[in-house]
Amino acid sequence: MEKRPLIELRHIYKEFPGVKVLSDISIMFYPGKVHVLLGENGAGKSTIIKIISGVYQADKGDVFVKGEQVRFTNIKQSQQRGISVIHQELSVIEDLMVYENIFLGREVKKAGKILNKTEMIAEAQKLMDTIGIHINPKAYIRELNNGEKQMVEIIRAVSQNSEMVIMDEPTSSLSEHEVKALFEVIQKLRKENVAIIYISHRLKEIMEIGDTLSVLRDGILVKTLPVAEVTENQMVTMMVGREMKQYYYKARGCKSKEVVLDVSHLTRKGEFEDVSFQLYKGEILGVAGLIGAGRTEVMRTVFGAEKPDYGECRLYGKAYHAKSPGDVIRRGVGLIPEDRRQQGLLLEKNVKENTSLASVSKRARKGFVDFQWEKNASLEYIKRMSIKTPSEKEAVKNLSGGNQQKVVIAKWLLAESRILIMDEPTRGIDVNAKSEIYALMKEFVENGGSIIMVSSELPEILGVANRIMVMREGKVAGFVDEEDAAEEIVMSLASVGSE
Repeated sequence: MEKRPLIELRHIYKEFPGVKVLSDISIMFYPGKVHVLLGENGAGKSTIIKIISGVYQADKGDVFVKGEQVRFTNIKQSQQRGISVIHQELSVIEDLMVYENIFLGREVKKAGKILNKTEMIAEAQKLMDTIGIHINPKAYIRELNNGEKQMVEIIRAVSQNSEMVIMDEPTSSLSEHEVKALFEVIQKLRKENVAIIYISHRLKEIMEIGDTLSVLRDGILVKTLPVAEVTENQMVTMMVGREMKQYYYKARGCKSKEVVLDVSHLTRKGEFEDVSFQLYKGEILGVAGLIGAGRTEVMRTVFGAEKPDYGECRLYGKAYHAKSPGDVIRRGVGLIPEDRRQQGLLLEKNVKENTSLASVSKRARKGFVDFQWEKNASLEYIKRMSIKTPSEKEAVKNLSGGNQQKVVIAKWLLAESRILIMDEPTRGIDVNAKSEIYALMKEFVENGGSIIMVSSELPEILGVANRIMVMREGKVAGFVDEEDAAEEIVMSLASVGSE
């Protein structure tokens, strides 16, 4: 006899002004099972979890918890029924310590009123030791990198003894080591009969961790079936509605040995040390390594967002000591940052304003914005890059993750960048949008540009990069040529290092 579902959705409909988001969605989520929601950005996955957790309310249809009909109107109500959510967009509070974030809203007190900091710190440390994560519970969140912040979110959710944990792209900022630790947590939750809703665009993960799969397309439930009965190719076909002939796009290996960027002995104390590498014209240089290896910090320093303590960067043979990113931008370098929403976009501004952001001052007329040029340029890139938006006047915050990322890339293409530093360029993006971005990268380098791509996804690095630099604990562990590239070699360098 089958278990009763912990959560059941019956005939759920949801609309926003002018847009049907969910149409007749019926899904059952069972205790002790990992139920994967799969679909392109904008397919309705996040809306489903927001309805379950009380952020949104369905326009039509019913939600049941253990057979009882409910209508949550806020997150607290769902939490009281044992539902925890790990959101894709980080919700940790930067100016609080790690342990304060973990126990936020459920602080341990002594004598009824005084916070028991000692017990909370000890418990936070115990939780991290159990998972195998090394983060100081007394560190401020602002001091952590994105992967560590994501682990704090995960620890907070699983520490609440919830009956359901919803994970929205939980591994998008994590290295292989952290992903392994998370999967061990999931297995533990599964054994404790916790229901898990898991959203990911990483098909390999789904095959490894999922029990049941529900595929969504344009707000409609395509199919629910056991993960064991489906292949990765079938997942993609159900998700995009067609067979994808090609996924990765690799540029032709650069024949030129013209060095466009030469980084020599770059050092920033406490973050990275003695980093040296060269970027050639017409190549994609992949940068691999575990979370905390110093990859992002190096790229921010090359871009001028941080100042090095030692070392030199040369662009096209000329040394530069950037006082700000503006100095580097004027030399033809663009940065697609790891956190596009915080660092790459002005979310409240529209597509047109974000696209022209790095170019508008150069095209100004006597200090005034050339609005006609701005409009024409944004429309050109919307068309050229297939950005799905109602118009160039649409606020960027309303676009899907993949389309937001395309706007960031469009900004630098319009600025005529010759070098792009792309830090986790496909984080939180569906397979179709990923493939489109890989194709754009290929076109960029084959037209004479050069790309540094930082990625925690090894298949992505291997599928796209012409050459790979591996970092470990703030140092360069080694370089791997395209013909020698294999997961085992890269992971060995990243975790063990080279002699």
